[in-house]
Amino acid sequence: MVAAPVHANGNGLNGHSNGVSNGHSSTVNTNGAASSPEVLAGHSLDELVGSPASWLERPPAANTADSVFGAAPQTAGYEMLNQALGTRRKLRVIYLGGGASGINMAYKIQTHLKDVDFQAYEKNPKLGGTWVENKYPGVACDIPSHTYQFTWALNPEWDSYYSKGDNIEKYMDSVVEKFGLGKYFKVSHEIVGAKWVPETSRWIVRVRPNGDENEDFYDWCDFFINGSGLLNAWKWPTIDGLHDFKGNLMHTACYDRSVNLDGHRIGLIGVGSSGVQVLPALQPTAKHITHFIRSKTWITPSFASKFAGPNGTNFDYSEEDKQKFRDDPAGQRTYARDIELELNKRWKFVIKDSPAQKEIFELFHKEMTTALNGRQDLIDVLVPDFAVGCRRLTPAPGFLKALQEPNVTAETSRIKKITETGIETENGEHHEFDTIITATGFDISFRPKFPLLGVNGVDLRRKWAKRSRAYHSMFVPEFPNYFIVMGPGSPSAHGSLLPSTEHVSDYAIQVLRRLQTEPIKSIEVKQDVVDELFAHAQEQLKTTAWSSTCSSWFKNGTTDGPLDSLHPGGRLHFFSTLINPRWEDFNYQYSNNRFAHYGNGFTRREVEGGDLTWYWNKGDRLNIFEY
Repeated sequence: MVAAPVHANGNGLNGHSNGVSNGHSSTVNTNGAASSPEVLAGHSLDELVGSPASWLERPPAANTADSVFGAAPQTAGYEMLNQALGTRRKLRVIYLGGGASGINMAYKIQTHLKDVDFQAYEKNPKLGGTWVENKYPGVACDIPSHTYQFTWALNPEWDSYYSKGDNIEKYMDSVVEKFGLGKYFKVSHEIVGAKWVPETSRWIVRVRPNGDENEDFYDWCDFFINGSGLLNAWKWPTIDGLHDFKGNLMHTACYDRSVNLDGHRIGLIGVGSSGVQVLPALQPTAKHITHFIRSKTWITPSFASKFAGPNGTNFDYSEEDKQKFRDDPAGQRTYARDIELELNKRWKFVIKDSPAQKEIFELFHKEMTTALNGRQDLIDVLVPDFAVGCRRLTPAPGFLKALQEPNVTAETSRIKKITETGIETENGEHHEFDTIITATGFDISFRPKFPLLGVNGVDLRRKWAKRSRAYHSMFVPEFPNYFIVMGPGSPSAHGSLLPSTEHVSDYAIQVLRRLQTEPIKSIEVKQDVVDELFAHAQEQLKTTAWSSTCSSWFKNGTTDGPLDSLHPGGRLHFFSTLINPRWEDFNYQYSNNRFAHYGNGFTRREVEGGDLTWYWNKGDRLNIFEY
């Protein structure tokens, strides 16, 4: 076990190699000189994680809030700090994850902050998150490509209106390379424990390289960001005898592409967003597919269908289209905004029992029925009677057509058990298979998979054992200097997630800037604030289609479970609530007089030679955001 936090040298985002790393970190030093490993050496995993009290506190080091802004005054006397307003202290930030949100956070910190030592740990051998992990046949994004991209990195090279997973992974790789973000990530490094140390106002994080417990080491940070994502903890279905099956058994989130399924008899379990993509991908070459369908689901027209192909189908962008995007980035941005506009307009359909909901229900019901060509057996199995939006809407190009092919059977009898050779259903039939694929989703409880210990050793896994509550999806009481990207209460049911992660990261940037330039040692959201916000959200959610009776991952796979996962409004509502942070919703611990950062009367721009007449650059500079 190695105690080896990362080295930080000089100003800005320094101390990293140029490419993505899979090696160990070096020893911490925030002032440029060598230092010895002083954090947690010689302590076992059980000591550190099993008992919160056994975690060692790291001695105060240079560049804490205390060292930059002085210690909190113990007497009536107060000494002014001889420094300019805006003086920054160096912060160390650790990020969990290397998916889209981690790539975005690396870019935002690199672009908008200085004197931040940013280190991200990714458990997979490469960056890309869900697009690295999900390799099942037909994997694609069900959001139009030109809105599933960062607003700061438009991609003129999208192959199709809905992009395949490999194409999105390629985009993520290109963004990392273009903006030089790989240097902030260590791949094949999994965070397996974290502990808040109040004496130093820092987090200690336990990291496991290459899945080898013997190589575990410890790192520390001033601010810990969890970007593990919404859909990262896949789960096998709870079916008797599941692992007794002697053929190929795969989950869509852990799919083995080396297995050739041509001519196979395939059992496909699940009709969620991945199951409806697998069927049309495998149907043409399979001997027979039995699709086990337990729940009805809305197979909808294409999102922003007026921009899609005929009848809302997918289509490929021509080389001429791509060249036009390359030559006219402003035109591409307008195109992307037009598609995004159509997605944002869909929010009104989510209001339960509204005229818009009734209209869209009738439209989608008619279109699904028509697409199923009067097959009453399939209509009864698949077409919902619950509100549009109760389950995640899925365009699923080709699914309804594949379901009607001669080599496909829709099986609605519930699965009783899995045998060595196939699946036995409750109606007494036994289905023989060469391969079983489970498209049965993820654990959406938001509970971390590792010990995450906050104030007084409270474990977030226990705190969220029944319900997951966060402040606008980002902060949790009793967990200071801890931030979540797209946690419980996020707008994950409406539109593309990438713009949402950008708004969340922009909020984090504002928080980090305050920690850097004010004598704030820790920031922690107030419990009563979260309780009141949660109470409002639960009432507002009752007015949405999401609260209708249906099985949905929004409710963690239950029919009538709580909707802790969702923001109660649309994306525009969520974005707007984050524009101006409500700083009064937080408790702060200060290292000094809270105004100590006012310093000696000078500003940093005066000391560093900045623009001293910045207020003349515009006339009336007031810019009040209008909701």
